[in-house]
Amino acid sequence: MVKDELLQEYLPKTRVYSPEELWEYAEAFTHVMLKPSGGGGGAGIIQVTARGEEQYLVHSGSRRRLVDGKEATIRYVESLFRPKTYLLQPRIPLGRINGKPFDVRVMIQRKSNKEPWKITGWCAKLAGPGYVVTNVARSRGKVLPIQTAIKLSNIKAGPHLLRDIRMVAAAVANRLGRAYPTLREIGLDLGIDVDGKPWIIEANFRPSLSLFQKLEDKTFYKRIVSMRKR
Repeated sequence: MVKDELLQEYLPKTRVYSPEELWEYAEAFTHVMLKPSGGGGGAGIIQVTARGEEQYLVHSGSRRRLVDGKEATIRYVESLFRPKTYLLQPRIPLGRINGKPFDVRVMIQRKSNKEPWKITGWCAKLAGPGYVVTNVARSRGKVLPIQTAIKLSNIKAGPHLLRDIRMVAAAVANRLGRAYPTLREIGLDLGIDVDGKPWIIEANFRPSLSLFQKLEDKTFYKRIVSMRKR
């Protein structure tokens, strides 16, 4: 997706982790997210925040630890790593509801590679107390209808927001569909910043339906299940 000019605007600036890159990002962005490459569901994500005077707040899961000095911070951060390559990204200032961040899951499906992609459902994932990741099971968070989440949040949402989400989702599906011709569904996670701009977080090729099962209105769930049938 990084090679797609249309999508570049919606992808956070990403680099492969090294201590030198971490300090460069911390100086430039203050809040830095470290993510395992190929990971999913928020597993292994670490947030590092520069606090000044070479102090760094490291947030992993619901744990927070203030560390003094760069060397001690690197040792602690790397002790949390999973056996994967890690990526660095500036933290997206996600929209929040009562101080808790949320993002959006968009389900995009097609019957075959000869048929067009369709958005068959979307919802918001609200992080549980004390978590920086929005994975509902991991953080004991909640699933909300997307319009409800936007209304309750601190996002400066204009009438264009849902249109922009649809546009980004369609562009992602078309790009990935060309790269993977047998692909029939994508669970796309988008962050929405406080200014109402969507950001691509990750695309899941085997998305669970559990999020849509948690919604009181089962319309999306039934539509997704129906679309899965050949």
